[in-house]
Amino acid sequence: MRKRFRYSFTKKEETEGGFASVIFAGLALFVFIIAAVLSFVWEGKAGSWIGSLGIMAILFSVCGFCIGIRSFQERDKNYRFSVLGAMANGVIFVGWLALFLIGV
Repeated sequence: MRKRFRYSFTKKEETEGGFASVIFAGLALFVFIIAAVLSFVWEGKAGSWIGSLGIMAILFSVCGFCIGIRSFQERDKNYRFSVLGAMANGVIFVGWLALFLIGV
């Protein structure tokens, strides 16, 4: 008779920086949606308001990316949110950078 192996996975806590990184990504995405809605409602005449919201979202995504990368230094943790937050913030930053460069 074969010996049966029982596998068990230890439950590791999530990184604090990873969770914060995901929060920053959510904030940057929320600010993008707000900026798009305001631009649509004001028919493109919201220049400085949309610009300031864009700069704020860029700063959110850069901060979230840096926090997400730094959270990989935490030991014996689950890095799922770190990866998710760093990738999401990187994509959001590249999107905002593309919109900024199209406008220039």
